[in-house]
Amino acid sequence: MIPSVNKTINFKALQNKEKKYYPNGVEYRINMDGEDYFYKYTINKPNGILEDLKQCKRDLGWITRINKALRFVEGSKKFLDEKIYGIVGTGGLTTVFDIGNERVLKISEENPFEYRKYNPKFDIPLIGKVEQYKGFYGYIQKKADTENVGLKNVLAVKRKMKKAGFTSSLDFGSHRTDQVGIYKGKSFLLDSRCAIKRNNFITRFTNWFENNFNFKRICIAQRIEDVMDKLPVHIEEKPLPDYTFKEAFMRIKKVIKSWK
Repeated sequence: MIPSVNKTINFKALQNKEKKYYPNGVEYRINMDGEDYFYKYTINKPNGILEDLKQCKRDLGWITRINKALRFVEGSKKFLDEKIYGIVGTGGLTTVFDIGNERVLKISEENPFEYRKYNPKFDIPLIGKVEQYKGFYGYIQKKADTENVGLKNVLAVKRKMKKAGFTSSLDFGSHRTDQVGIYKGKSFLLDSRCAIKRNNFITRFTNWFENNFNFKRICIAQRIEDVMDKLPVHIEEKPLPDYTFKEAFMRIKKVIKSWK
């Protein structure tokens, strides 16, 4: 896994970024509590997306990650006219490239709109369509400010999602400011897979009842070391189906039986 900064950090308080210079680029890293984090990487003079990707690989050593991006661009023949000005973000399955003109190119192993359509009410503006090639996806979004995001911005996005009938996935916790960006003074969701369609009231109530009143629920203890050392894994963000009235009744009835 590539260490990256958790954006819940107050960036203004981080004045001492370490810089590593390359012939045509600069890597910025931050050391916090003894841990070394990738912050961003910039290219001084871009030479075209294919050569720029090769430079990213030479400088950063991200062979597997950058090779995936190269396979996508070379195979799909998409975005060949773009240039890369740097890397501004990484996820377990996604890399975010700065391509200039206030835009970012995301190349991912996940379809950002696999389970829903783009929603301009809370999604960061999408430029063009999502391109697909042999299990990889490439798409361009507006570049957002991610350094001045606070809890108020997260809550603003969640309120907009709720009004539109969506809820947060497991990958968008209450304080995950790294999933949110500011564009033209407004807060937007950056990772579209973090918004999933809300279940109906019966389903939501049944799940709440089960989670809070099932006295025979099994809890499994895990060592904190095992949790911290886990490699990035795919988080299933497929919306769960709604319960029928009969299914909801049977699940609630089972919970009530646990009280005896």
